[in-house]
Amino acid sequence: MIISILLLLATQTLAEDYRPQFHFVPEQNWMNEPNGLIKIDSMWHLFYQHNPTANVWGNLNWGHATSTDLLHWTHQPIAITSEDGIQAFTGTSYYDSENTSGLGTSQSAPFLAWYTGYRPSNGTQDQRLAYSLDRGMTWTKFPGNPVISAAQEAPHDITGGLETRDPKVFFHEESEKWVMILAHGGQDKVTFWTSTDGKNWTWVSNLGTAQLPGLPSGITGWEVPDMFQLPIDGTDETTWVLILTPAQGSPAGGNGVFALTGSFDGEIFQADPVDTSKLWLDYGRDFDGAMSWENVPASDGRRILAAISNSYGASPPTNTWKGMLSFPRTLALQQTGAERTFVQWPVSELLSVSSPLKTIQNQTITPGQDLLSSVVGAALDIELAFTPQANTVLSLAVRKAGSQQTVIQYTQSTTTLSVDRTASGDISYDAAAGGVHSAPLQPDASGVVRIRVLVDTCSVEVFGGKGEVVISDLIFPDETADGLALQVSGGSAMLSNVVVRQVSLE
Repeated sequence: MIISILLLLATQTLAEDYRPQFHFVPEQNWMNEPNGLIKIDSMWHLFYQHNPTANVWGNLNWGHATSTDLLHWTHQPIAITSEDGIQAFTGTSYYDSENTSGLGTSQSAPFLAWYTGYRPSNGTQDQRLAYSLDRGMTWTKFPGNPVISAAQEAPHDITGGLETRDPKVFFHEESEKWVMILAHGGQDKVTFWTSTDGKNWTWVSNLGTAQLPGLPSGITGWEVPDMFQLPIDGTDETTWVLILTPAQGSPAGGNGVFALTGSFDGEIFQADPVDTSKLWLDYGRDFDGAMSWENVPASDGRRILAAISNSYGASPPTNTWKGMLSFPRTLALQQTGAERTFVQWPVSELLSVSSPLKTIQNQTITPGQDLLSSVVGAALDIELAFTPQANTVLSLAVRKAGSQQTVIQYTQSTTTLSVDRTASGDISYDAAAGGVHSAPLQPDASGVVRIRVLVDTCSVEVFGGKGEVVISDLIFPDETADGLALQVSGGSAMLSNVVVRQVSLE
């Protein structure tokens, strides 16, 4: 008995060692994709799929946390509960500023949250509504739920309404109507619905593979839609953006997140031609179910995304918690000539909790050198700007000790950025936990390659260039693996700027 208790305590201690230092995780138990991300006054609200009673998927509620800076999070009571045999699946929140729902008052407009109700007893999925009259801190379920029944979904769903979920809802100013986008699990389509009050809904259109010529056929199982308008940097134009999470077909295999641009008239989304070279928002394995914060003031102006960093279910070797939020990142759209490119970047708030450990400027690195061997850390923000010679391979190893390391590499001959998890620590928990993930990355107009790497206890997020490619991956190294190494092979590189910052929330 004593031995069993000691083993349990040792296991839990190991799991706590894997707890990230500047990424959000639940206090305990299961978490998957974010829900209902919204800013209310000075408070960022994070809701997320949460099982408060076990470290596996099931008994799903909306967990809740708040922050004033996207860094320091306060755990709040569960926002939308699983009860009466109905779980609270994924959804979104929005401010009903004109009280069109009638659930608030003219003096106190409500915040609304739409979510999928799921009955494990018979597999039914329908759409439900909750509202908040205290600025998002507590939520009341609408007594008239469901607002879209399985029977109402059935004519638009080959399963008869059993696979219709993940409502994304927003108010469309031009048509003066609410718009809901629903994913149809495994069917490679979403449906659009409209409402004047957020409670009574009418189907208006489908969007599937037939409307997206050029989308690779292997991208299947669409889920978790998000949709919004995004400015096109350098122009006076905006475009509509539709984000989806497919279960299969991503560059790293399995779940991924892709984004489309297009036009929207309040009922029909008309996608621009699909450019497969710029389709994916992340080339790693661990960026899934991305959502963006709503109600961000125009004075801020950012579109900020976050996703769940876990595509392995209950497999990762953590025992007291499961599931981590990706670090919040901005999403922008740049246009060069006729070419549009999504760019993503860690939110600037990160710099407020970072301090420099090492700086290198205007120095050439040659084969055989290691310029960061004296630096250690498990929570780091690293920026590199360099000009490689022909055939140079530049390698940055992080979380390094003995045979363990995660290697971020740039190969000049193929203009490829990669993350190698082959020796990153524990990769035994899943067949997809190791290997190499790659993305194309061109130098800028002056020949400089730029890479930014966020390193935390159990993750790396690698941003290439200005953020035109990102690779996000979980890693589970030993606690003692905290070294760095910066090396080149095949040729030298001019390091115009290298900065290693320590990240600390304390």
